[in-house]
Amino acid sequence: MGKYDFFDLDPYSVHQKIVKFVGEQKKVLDIGCAEGNLSKQMKINKCEVFGIEIDVESAKVAEKYCKDIFIGNVESIKLQEEYENYFDFIIFADVLEHLKEPSRVLKRFEKYLKEDGYIIVSLPNIANWRMRLKLLTGHFEYEDHGLLDNGHLKFFNEKSAKRLLLDSGFEIVKFDITVGNLKRFAKFFYSIGSMWPNLLAFQFLIIANKKQ
Repeated sequence: MGKYDFFDLDPYSVHQKIVKFVGEQKKVLDIGCAEGNLSKQMKINKCEVFGIEIDVESAKVAEKYCKDIFIGNVESIKLQEEYENYFDFIIFADVLEHLKEPSRVLKRFEKYLKEDGYIIVSLPNIANWRMRLKLLTGHFEYEDHGLLDNGHLKFFNEKSAKRLLLDSGFEIVKFDITVGNLKRFAKFFYSIGSMWPNLLAFQFLIIANKKQ
């Protein structure tokens, strides 16, 4: 199992929020679907799920949960014309920070979204208090996962995360956060984090639609 091949059971996690917002019986494109752990939950909800995945072995596992898998790099892959204006939801869960040109990718995938469809994006918050404390003490080391995942090419705070969606031609309809996996008092810390997202959010969750 790779570092992205899991489904987070925390009710305040990005995974749980995405599944809840998508709901049932929707057409969904899960970009960077890995082994399909998020796709699996949406399939349980009777969604028609398609995946894009660059890793062939992960894609083979995800095939169990997806109607079809497109193997390739999201920065260059193109879908057939039949998928234009097709999807109710296009999901970029922990994907855009790994790309060279995330805005360009968002703009290119807009045509696959229905006129009343939604883009769902989750992004790590580089301005989180954990990172501020590390910088204050002179530390900035890449890690295998987390805010300084060694695969991250782009970094976002609240302002730049929102700007990414707006500059890519979308309107933000919901802005949410996570504060990381907390075993106790999760609801309390989520409430506090929502008041100061740029400081306390671990991840941003942005739901947007096409500009009308």
